[in-house]
Amino acid sequence: MLFYVVKLTISFIEIMSDPGIGTYVRHWLHYSNLASSFFKQFGAARKIRDDYENNIITTLRQRNIENAIIQINGGQIRIITKREPNQLSLTRMEELISGYYKQRGGKDETKDIMLFIRANRGYSIAKSLKQSGMVGGSTEPKAIL
Repeated sequence: MLFYVVKLTISFIEIMSDPGIGTYVRHWLHYSNLASSFFKQFGAARKIRDDYENNIITTLRQRNIENAIIQINGGQIRIITKREPNQLSLTRMEELISGYYKQRGGKDETKDIMLFIRANRGYSIAKSLKQSGMVGGSTEPKAIL
């Protein structure tokens, strides 16, 4: 069976004859770059915040004042214990189901259950834009689309 790939190209001039598309592309590139920058800044800020949090908790523990309430700017900061559930990945689900069967006894149906889940998991399909081959600089569209 042979498949033929048809490549449709629209020239820059054809695209730019629609005044909206050029603006849309520039804005999309701008906000895509902005989101990427914010994501990197967010990760860096979160790491620094976590480091300071660990320093504060360590200092309070060393001084044996874990229950201290720090009052600042009309608010309070205190150490709490929070319970965060582990991520429930398919691998983790398989481990848990297998553990259930080991604890309960009887036939282990983990493999059958996981095959069923993977086969019927489902997914959604959406169109999106993918940026590639651009290094900084202008957000002016210049290539054949």
